[in-house]
Amino acid sequence: MATQIARAHGGDGGGRDPTHNPKHVPSSCQSSVPKKTRKGAKNYELLKAFEDNGYMPLPINFDPLTGEAIGDHSKWFPRWITTLLEDHTVFEYKSWQNVPEPHKLQIYTGLFDMFDIASWQKAPGTHWPRVQASIDTICSNRYRDKKYKLKLHYENAGGSKEGSKAYDSCPKGYDKTKWRSLIDNLFKDEKYVKRSSVNKANIAKQLFPSLQGSKSISSQRYDQIQKTGKFSYVETWAKNHSRKGVFVNKHAAETYEKIDQARTDLQCERGTEEVDELEILGRGLGERSGYILGVGRKLKHASPILATSSYMPEPQTSKKKYEELEERSRRQEEEMERMRQEMAEMRALFLRGHSGGESSTPNGSNTNPSSQNDDHEDEDE
Repeated sequence: MATQIARAHGGDGGGRDPTHNPKHVPSSCQSSVPKKTRKGAKNYELLKAFEDNGYMPLPINFDPLTGEAIGDHSKWFPRWITTLLEDHTVFEYKSWQNVPEPHKLQIYTGLFDMFDIASWQKAPGTHWPRVQASIDTICSNRYRDKKYKLKLHYENAGGSKEGSKAYDSCPKGYDKTKWRSLIDNLFKDEKYVKRSSVNKANIAKQLFPSLQGSKSISSQRYDQIQKTGKFSYVETWAKNHSRKGVFVNKHAAETYEKIDQARTDLQCERGTEEVDELEILGRGLGERSGYILGVGRKLKHASPILATSSYMPEPQTSKKKYEELEERSRRQEEEMERMRQEMAEMRALFLRGHSGGESSTPNGSNTNPSSQNDDHEDEDE
């Protein structure tokens, strides 16, 4: 006996066509709405703001303490760096410091094209050394993050255990030649493999995670001051290591107790209630090489090419770059629309063929389901 299955909406999709495999008809308990997944940043808002600004570099502010981007347009700053890295460099180098200078120059130039960094470089009394070191640190971190994602893709594809499979499993949108070169020159390098193992073991020793998210502490500080006029590094640390007011684990709670005790000790030593919070964090959290706990990374020296460069983009150059990006986005949208149309056609063919298969044979004669052989009954079931 043939099983009855849905061939139209029937309330299953809430009036929407299925968006999954067109050969699979969802049951009544399944939704036609696809699961939302996070995809790569498209920079649509950034490009729109750039266009509204007359294709001129967007104004940007930097924190005087850390040199990190804050305020308006700051959320787009690291995302744009990621886009520039993907467009202008390869990821087969061990770190950002090993990337050739011509590659770096293209990325720094792209940053100056999109954001008004040149005014910070030329204006007197600014904190340009901190800004340039911060830019180089962001480039380094984003380069490392992208390389990690590629390494994870390589391992999921079989890694060195299944060499040929990993070679053929190039990430979507990544050049196949660059992918194979990345595997040969980096992922199979013995020193890199050993270093990755050590780093992985060190990360596993982390006592408690941070729930800070993508917003830097400098940005949190800036936003909080804009809203309330005050900011506390200690309270921000507690917020970034707790969920709904509860610390993520006992290690985080014990660490906060050390911070609180450090505050009390310093107040007793100084005889005042007003104590520098950075000093409290330093005593309560301890010192780390290259990192101010509760505040952020200590800024490294900037790349020589950034420290010595003086660049002011021409409006026509910026407009041309914008038009190229806009054209690329348009082609991506056209490709997505073409794929949607193909899916719709496949769905229509499937539903039409399935409906016609039960009502008639290929020559148009009527058939009786009860006269079908046992094999056909097994297939329907």
